[in-house]
Amino acid sequence: MRDIRRVLVVDDSTTVCRMVEALLRKCGFDQIDVVHDGKTALDRLQASPFDIIICDWEMEPMNGLEVLYQVRRHQVTRAIAFILMSAKKEPSWVMQATQAGADCLIAKPFDAPTLREKIAQIGRLRKNE
Repeated sequence: MRDIRRVLVVDDSTTVCRMVEALLRKCGFDQIDVVHDGKTALDRLQASPFDIIICDWEMEPMNGLEVLYQVRRHQVTRAIAFILMSAKKEPSWVMQATQAGADCLIAKPFDAPTLREKIAQIGRLRKNE
């Protein structure tokens, strides 16, 4: 897998988007796009390639799991790494995210080292595929 460089952040909260973007910059990423809903995210994916999507689970009208399903359905976007963000940590949510094709789930709130480690894990796993 090529290095993870281009990141798409999807969250309906402007505050969370700013926080995640700042954390990504601390992790050394500088090619970051931010959108505030699932439909816009899917449109952006059709227009431009990304290496990873960091998407909130609990959004309206399209939640992050629905975005993930759409990403995994299409040949062009299927291989993009996908992290679902959620304040919920129940095992059933983790299982549901994994079964839907998420590379990992990250619990909000999180810090730069946690985000860096999740992205590094995805990079290591995908290199071994």
